[in-house]
Amino acid sequence: MLDVSRRLLRYRSLLSTLVVRELKARYRGSFLGYFWSLVNPLLLLAVYSFVFTYIFTPKFADEANPYPLFLMCGLFPWIWVSTSLLEGTDSLLSGAGLIRKAVFPAEILPMVFVLSNLVHFLFALPVLAAGLLWGHLSGFPVGGWGAVWLPLIIGLEFLVVGGLTLGLAALNVHFKDVKDILTNVLSVLLYLTPVLFPLSFIKVAWGHWAIRWLNPFAPFSTAFQEVLFNGLQPEPVLLAQMAGWALVSWMLGSWLFSRLADSLVEAV
Repeated sequence: MLDVSRRLLRYRSLLSTLVVRELKARYRGSFLGYFWSLVNPLLLLAVYSFVFTYIFTPKFADEANPYPLFLMCGLFPWIWVSTSLLEGTDSLLSGAGLIRKAVFPAEILPMVFVLSNLVHFLFALPVLAAGLLWGHLSGFPVGGWGAVWLPLIIGLEFLVVGGLTLGLAALNVHFKDVKDILTNVLSVLLYLTPVLFPLSFIKVAWGHWAIRWLNPFAPFSTAFQEVLFNGLQPEPVLLAQMAGWALVSWMLGSWLFSRLADSLVEAV
């Protein structure tokens, strides 16, 4: 576990170089460049906002609670999580030529996609901030000083996403259907995580308990909604949940990667 963390710190310069290369390669030759990173979240935002505003209106969405702004606070972080996991899980197979080199640190590859997608999320934050500012100036009770907690929430979720991506990437080398399973799991988790709705919207006691305590992404989505949309400080229990999931995810993912690291070259 500690070996993975030490190697990531040791090769941090290489990691940053590969992240920059990934970002440049993704948009090389593109007219809009990095603005394409906003197209997917904004398109999803438009679709979900239309469906849940004009077709199916949730009870928590009304004139005093603008649903599109609420949705932005949960959807943008979720896209970072889901895209990082999917791309990072496949990173060792797609980078097989690199990890066959004895001196190349294989744990770098999954983290490249976690960090590059984090950059995309950070690029989307000004759009989110502008939306919340517009809502505040329009008289909606949104935004506030709770946003100062955003760096801590992002840092803790980075450990969750990074740890899970490391473990899943190593497993995917040995079991090639891991990514396909993950794709379906993430599709279900979108509706089992308070992204499209607040956690308080769940009235079934056992469902509320299960999502709150067994879903590692639920406390983060709730925290993003609290600090960005409601402008509130996260409750101590919520902070403890995020810290606990961050510790468990990073330790479990890095441990699994360490256990499988010796057989990666033969398996790719």
